[in-house]
Amino acid sequence: MLMHSEGSTQALQSDADDVLEILSIAYPGHPWATRVDGGVIFIRHLANPNANYGMICKVNQVNHDTAVLKREIIKMAGEFLERAGLARGRYDDSEIQFVEGVPEKFRPQHIELKPLVELGVFRGDLREGHRQMSALSQRGRKD
Repeated sequence: MLMHSEGSTQALQSDADDVLEILSIAYPGHPWATRVDGGVIFIRHLANPNANYGMICKVNQVNHDTAVLKREIIKMAGEFLERAGLARGRYDDSEIQFVEGVPEKFRPQHIELKPLVELGVFRGDLREGHRQMSALSQRGRKD
């Protein structure tokens, strides 16, 4: 299980470790990454194919009470798991297909790979390549 915490100072590193501990107890087995810096707590699920998306919580909204911090972190992470189509609770190595609410243009694209022959990989010298390109374009016009 991969987990990571990061803070720019020792105190912030300690806070990031505390958030990571809350997450690992509430949602065991999930690969979480936490960062505390610049007045925010940033939490990512490392199985998410789009690493730019996660959850942000402003420190000044939760640092006054440990119970509030714990409740907010668990709520945010649970909401993320639901939006990602994962069950709350222990991680079962399910793959995240997409995260609800992430704009379409930022979702990872699944690309179907084709054999080299279909891609028109040209062999030979420049003239042979030109002949093969012409043949492909003529075939495309007929279809």
